[in-house]
Amino acid sequence: MDSLTCLVTANYTFAIAVRSSKSGLWRSLTGLAYLQTMNPLQARKTNSVSNRSRFVSLVAAAVPKFLTLLTIVAGTFFTGILPDEILSVGLGTVASAQDSELRVGGVADSGLSVPVARSVPMLPARELAEGVLTIIPPSQNANDTAIGPLSLDYVAKHPELEWSGPGFPKSEPNFASRSETLLEMGRDITLRHPVWGLEFAFKPLRTIEADVPMASGNMQRKLVWYLVYRVRYIGGDLLPNLTVSEDGESIPEPPKSVIFNSVRFLPRFTLTDNQTKVARDSQILATVIPQIAAKERIGKPILDTFQISRTEILPSNGDKDNPVWGIATWTDVDGRADFLTVQVKGLTNAYQVKVDSAGNNVYKRKTLELHFWRPGDSLSQTQDRVRLGVPAFLDSSEQQYVLKQFGLEKRLDYQWVYR
Repeated sequence: MDSLTCLVTANYTFAIAVRSSKSGLWRSLTGLAYLQTMNPLQARKTNSVSNRSRFVSLVAAAVPKFLTLLTIVAGTFFTGILPDEILSVGLGTVASAQDSELRVGGVADSGLSVPVARSVPMLPARELAEGVLTIIPPSQNANDTAIGPLSLDYVAKHPELEWSGPGFPKSEPNFASRSETLLEMGRDITLRHPVWGLEFAFKPLRTIEADVPMASGNMQRKLVWYLVYRVRYIGGDLLPNLTVSEDGESIPEPPKSVIFNSVRFLPRFTLTDNQTKVARDSQILATVIPQIAAKERIGKPILDTFQISRTEILPSNGDKDNPVWGIATWTDVDGRADFLTVQVKGLTNAYQVKVDSAGNNVYKRKTLELHFWRPGDSLSQTQDRVRLGVPAFLDSSEQQYVLKQFGLEKRLDYQWVYR
């Protein structure tokens, strides 16, 4: 082998040793290893030390080989001989790989090992300190098992069911009482049904800058508001209990406490700016959730509203704990917003029926309202802390103004309402 061939071989070998099949140092320098798990800002903050360590280790591993190659090249210039044993020592496994196809992250056809392309590992889960999660117990009420009395509107809207006409002078059947007619049986009805509920725990409302996919197919950098939460099914559900008297009448008794095999959480999260009265339903941002998961380090899968609606939530009691973690995300929230309310629907199947001014039945679901306030502005929003509850003021006029923004009569962190 002549000197020129030896020099080319040395350069080629050093390039392979450093780049190592697109892994290690090359991925660390270009940042490709972090695209799957973190956004650039989080990667720079959490992995700068790892990058420097990997850089130093890879360079330290490549330098001895390169020095050996320089020795071989220098000897060849003087002797013109390149012994096979010296070549195998200097080039190691890379020399023989010139004649065989390498596979990244595995073994070459010749049986030689090839460096594996490594990605940055996810940071380990961290244990949440006491008080980080705000835990709200399920809200099952015996009154929620009974709806009414009310009139069935689909019966009342058909006056042709009245017993009227020449053949019915008393506007009732000739051989039955009025109470047995369909119209009468559709009035003053009490509907009874079982009521279940979920425990809801959540971390403070936060923000993160992330690339969000747009309808055009392009990515746009936006500020994303998000709420990480946990739901558990701990039972304590209520089942209507009726006893039948001797004359056939149903007599309501206190509901029974039961627990079902599983329930489903069909959530709807709405974020409302209490000053502008602009309400936004949560969005599904699949590309943002991995970045939030890397930041929060829950250690459990974080599901969006669609994924969690397809998940059966098993009971958590005794030694069995089956929590399910989820997330709600919003974009385009006004940066000047100071007072915010998040409405959470789907934590229970309880509802109420009210009659509006037009005589129609209006169905309202039991909803959890979370109140937040944020002392900040539209600048550096990721540094503003969003606090739970209603702020307190010594000035009564200021306190009344804030309460009016939330639509409250007194300071509350959260409340159950029917919406």
